[in-house]
Amino acid sequence: MKVLFVNPPPENTILEQTSKKEEDSRFMEVEELGSYPPLGLLYVASFLEKKSPQHEIHFIDCVGERIDHEILKQRMKELQPDVVGVTSFTISLIDVVKVARQAKEVSPNCHTVMGGHHPIAFPYEAAQLPEFDSIVVGEGEFAFNDLVNFLEEGKDIEQIHGVYTKRKIEVFRSKENRLNDRRFLSKVMVPPAYIDNLDDLPVPNRNMIKHIPYRNPVGGGGRLATIITTRGCPYKCTYCDVPYKKYRKRDTKDVLDEVQACLDMGYEEVHFYDDLFNITAKKVIDFCDAIEERGIQFTWDFRGRVNSVTRESIVRAKRAGCRMMSFGVETGTDHGLEYIKKQTTTEKAREVFKWCRELGVYTVADFMLGFPFEKEEKDVIESIDFLIDIDPDYCLIAILMLLPNTEIYDEAVQKGLIDPQTWVDFALDPEGNPDFRIDFWTEHLNVDQLERLRHQSYKRFYLRPKYILREALRIRNWQTLKNRIYGFLIMIKDPDRKNLWAKKFNVNIHKAATETFLYKGKIKGA
Repeated sequence: MKVLFVNPPPENTILEQTSKKEEDSRFMEVEELGSYPPLGLLYVASFLEKKSPQHEIHFIDCVGERIDHEILKQRMKELQPDVVGVTSFTISLIDVVKVARQAKEVSPNCHTVMGGHHPIAFPYEAAQLPEFDSIVVGEGEFAFNDLVNFLEEGKDIEQIHGVYTKRKIEVFRSKENRLNDRRFLSKVMVPPAYIDNLDDLPVPNRNMIKHIPYRNPVGGGGRLATIITTRGCPYKCTYCDVPYKKYRKRDTKDVLDEVQACLDMGYEEVHFYDDLFNITAKKVIDFCDAIEERGIQFTWDFRGRVNSVTRESIVRAKRAGCRMMSFGVETGTDHGLEYIKKQTTTEKAREVFKWCRELGVYTVADFMLGFPFEKEEKDVIESIDFLIDIDPDYCLIAILMLLPNTEIYDEAVQKGLIDPQTWVDFALDPEGNPDFRIDFWTEHLNVDQLERLRHQSYKRFYLRPKYILREALRIRNWQTLKNRIYGFLIMIKDPDRKNLWAKKFNVNIHKAATETFLYKGKIKGA
């Protein structure tokens, strides 16, 4: 069978709630700065290729290749696939549905299936979408492989664990008890496909994407490969909806074999894309020991938490080639960190960023504003004061997005700040709800204030003379220079009036911020 995997064009990504006309805030596509490979989709495609080699596999990353819907439709028409698998986020659902509809238009008998993050967040609604014949809820490697083979053999696909149709999912809707399994977020509603042993999975076949020049927006400018060493995150931050709570590790030898294969293919940087890379300092040190024992020399970075960092783990990571560490600090007060259940303190964050600066490791600090405990503008300013004080090399500042299946979302619903039905309506009919936007917590600060505070915060951080000089001295290549110029233009943009530069670049700052946080793992289930 011809099987096509698609990462949809990002033409209709749902943005944050905004007080201004969309075109007034156009400035910059995140793709202009760089993009990450759709690693989850690549895992599923590679598993099918390895386990069922009789099938003809095709892979299209519309984001990385900058392919629009018109070009994608033409390619599907030429290909005439039997099965079309589309990865998804809820915020990209309009494009996801459009891909499936176009697949049916050009290849009426093809089987369309949705995977990715949306089906596990909204399984009932996803299964109702008429454009899709089935959905895969959870980790799709085994489930999708079985699905394709069952279709080829004429077997009942409803017998596959993790695969749901409109009919099958109704059985679970009628059950009074939701899924009660500590491996998953408590909000997961139907039994998902799940991989207990990550070493059962073949490494992603990057020959499918080797023609795409992925780059890290804050990387060193080289060709980028993303690799996971683990899946899952056991923490329970109130704003996060990562569905897999059990932490599972790959064999380190297999990981380093994959690193070596990437280097042999010409990749120059590795971003470890785990939900939580540094669950303990020992995990990081052991990994660095393995790198040094193998004698592999490569540049890498990861995202993690400050509470599990020791100075020794930074020393060892730096020695083993780690260039940068990205940390979700989120807020700059201890009472705020306690409220969102980060299980750390501002003192610890300050200590970790100080160590990284002293040891020459670049840092990224992820921050959010608009939390329920920020009742006045001065509360946000106090948090950003802390951001500037710890002085990371880069920061990403988002307004808190109220996402379903999170504790903070439930709190907003209980207070009557948002209507949960709007998400359901959008999930059932995304194209019929084009004005849908992600809500903010506006009990204390309104949308205008939050947008202005974010813009001012970025300017406060990036337009410091000390920072500009430091960054200017670091520029070593054209890609880095381009990233810095584009970033600077975002910083100086006036959010309250149109900007001539905005028309020239024809891009969208809100989309850039949303998608960047998506890539960094902030809204994985969205």
